[in-house]
Amino acid sequence: MLSLARAGATDFARAEFVRLGLSTSDDPEALSLGARLLKDVALAADGPRRRAFARASARAYVAAALNGGGRYGLVNAATMSLLAGDVGRTAELAAAALDAAGVAANGEAGYFDRASRAEALFLLGRRAEAAGMLEAAVAGAPGSLSAHASTLRQLSMIAAEIGAPAAWLEILRPPATAHFTGHMFVAREAGDEVALKAGMADLVRAQKIGFGYGGLAAGADILWAETLLAAGAELHVVTPLALASYAETSVRPFGEHWVGRFEACLARAASVRFAARDPYAGDDEVFAYASRFAIGCAILRAEGLSTRAVQVAVWDGRAAAGPAGAGADVAYWRETGRPQSILPFERPAPDAPAAVAATEAGERGVKAMLFIDVRGFGALHDAQVPAFFEVVMAGMAEAIAGLAAPPEHVETWGDGVFLVFDQPSDAAEAALVLLEAHRRLNLRARGLPRHLALRIGGHYGPVHLRVNPITGAQAVVGAHVVVAARIEPDVAPGAAYVSEAMAGILATRHADQYRCGYVGRTTPRKSFPPVSIFNLSRR
Repeated sequence: MLSLARAGATDFARAEFVRLGLSTSDDPEALSLGARLLKDVALAADGPRRRAFARASARAYVAAALNGGGRYGLVNAATMSLLAGDVGRTAELAAAALDAAGVAANGEAGYFDRASRAEALFLLGRRAEAAGMLEAAVAGAPGSLSAHASTLRQLSMIAAEIGAPAAWLEILRPPATAHFTGHMFVAREAGDEVALKAGMADLVRAQKIGFGYGGLAAGADILWAETLLAAGAELHVVTPLALASYAETSVRPFGEHWVGRFEACLARAASVRFAARDPYAGDDEVFAYASRFAIGCAILRAEGLSTRAVQVAVWDGRAAAGPAGAGADVAYWRETGRPQSILPFERPAPDAPAAVAATEAGERGVKAMLFIDVRGFGALHDAQVPAFFEVVMAGMAEAIAGLAAPPEHVETWGDGVFLVFDQPSDAAEAALVLLEAHRRLNLRARGLPRHLALRIGGHYGPVHLRVNPITGAQAVVGAHVVVAARIEPDVAPGAAYVSEAMAGILATRHADQYRCGYVGRTTPRKSFPPVSIFNLSRR
């Protein structure tokens, strides 16, 4: 439930909290979780509703503190009292939080204890002492970046509430995330490579980059990877193809010495993601997709850590000749308005490998897909099935028909629905409209159980566009269709979860409309590897 709350699925988390009987528990962890859920509602509201839920959250945090929640419960109760407009109660609880017994050890437990003290001091107006306590907290747990980000969000919220400066909180800001890109090239003069890597190292330091996402092609990609690793940053590789094919297509043709460096970077990478796991088939769109996937990963990581996302590039200043390459990456990132640092590249170089096999026009496309089913359909009595189709399926049909950007492909079977869209934002809007429409249905009036709920899984990736030889209808098939299908069984009823690839695109281009909160990873099934999934909600 905590992961659901962190992902933004507050309504479902609160329903599960009640269903599991935790709302009547006096366990301090259950009380703290209940208070956290009320806090999330308050932060998403305004006016009287915000104050009412803040008061309820404060009461729940006090109950948690009285049942063993200690300083953590008291300081959160103080902050919620601030949001409720009760300044006197805020000061009383913040003082009690400072007086509460606690530990001062290093590590994450010590970090949260000191961070709670810093929060209490800040609420009491003792900002200089709060800053010193925060500095000690970070020094005791320098690697607890997620904890730092959580504290940064909390204290920034308080600063905004009371109109206080927030510059002193920058000590909590984790290192920046970066998308790295650049031209492929053959071996260069030793002095040229040294100068280029020196420029890269300067950028990594200047931008305070701690996490890098990108490809591993010969030339600039590998130099970026080596530079990031040398600086102690995490390297996250996103490959457009199966590794062997990637090496043969984008590494070995530029010089055998690049292959060993490619393998050395892979061995030290913190993660390797696959845009596709197939050999290269002449479709350069998969390289563009891989770059956008890497860009999305960098931006999602920055959002999760409350830090900056930047692009660093080695670029000759020329527009890309096709859909992929350094020029295309630079242009795509520039559209987001996020910071960008470019090292000039003086000699022309190919941006993407030449096609090794021609592909027929229209056979491939990068599409957004939704798989939808209804939790509880299998338990219906036969006599309820007609009403199910007249109410639930008809409700979905009406919602789909009303979309401003309807799906370009639809399939159904039983309670299952498969929708395909050209744009991820259109698929995201459709998923949320479908959920909202379903919640408005009066199921009981037609003799249907109230627990019937939609589960929606979404993904964005390259697919094959074919004609079904049996039906003569269009068919959308391929490994990425399977990715979308495998997400749906792990979705919480009444929610929509999307893949990292789709979440990244939404975070890159539509962050003002949609929020994608990290939930976890899918359950491993047979030969299908687990993938990261994100809860989709409106801003």
